[in-house]
Amino acid sequence: MPEDHRSSTTHRVAQVLLAFTGQQRWLGVTELARRLGLGKAVVHRILQALVETGLVRYDENRRLYALGPTAVALGRGADAGNELLTAARPVIAHLSHATGETTTVTQRTGHTRTYVGQVESAQHIRIAITLGEHQPLTNGASGLSILAFLPEEDVDLVLQVPLPQFTPRTVTDPDAIRERLAEIRERGWAYTASERVPHSSSVAAPIHDVTGAAVGSLSVAYLDSRFDEREVPRLADLVVEAAESATQRLVAAQRG
Repeated sequence: MPEDHRSSTTHRVAQVLLAFTGQQRWLGVTELARRLGLGKAVVHRILQALVETGLVRYDENRRLYALGPTAVALGRGADAGNELLTAARPVIAHLSHATGETTTVTQRTGHTRTYVGQVESAQHIRIAITLGEHQPLTNGASGLSILAFLPEEDVDLVLQVPLPQFTPRTVTDPDAIRERLAEIRERGWAYTASERVPHSSSVAAPIHDVTGAAVGSLSVAYLDSRFDEREVPRLADLVVEAAESATQRLVAAQRG
């Protein structure tokens, strides 16, 4: 009988590696075992193998582990080969300078999205995201701005599954989401306030590839207290212009 992928050694190794992509950089055997529901001996054995390959490094004084130089090199290689990130990176740098806020690049991954790039605001109190973090397309301006430009059959599939409730302001009703998507398609950008993280807002616009498909989005994320809702259209103009620039750069790269 074939081994269940969820209990396979390969899957466990992947689980351990992915645990280091969160906000907590250093983790111990006990914490990893608790998070992943694995035995300490299993986690320790996997970590030793990862240390030998350089994917994980070990601090003997603290008895904690973190991603190693090999993992960093793999990440840089992935970034270098990511056409969307390459196209959007200089654009979000300019947008962050123009707005004074954190800007992000999100990539569509099936019926979810992944943060692949950001330029943090220089302000002392600012919004920051975790690169590599997956989020549903139904939540946040970044996700909605992608979802609005997907084929109707994809939208139907996304809205068929139970939708997560992150805050009291999260919209989870499929009909209400469809109405929002129609508005986003008409104006070309999405806006959310305190729907994924309390007291934070974001404005996002889609990035399209050479086929015209929405493959990602570009956003500005900021604290609610720093902008009045009346200023959102002005921000949206900057975001849409930046997303169009990223789209042009991506299309040019894909055409070679």
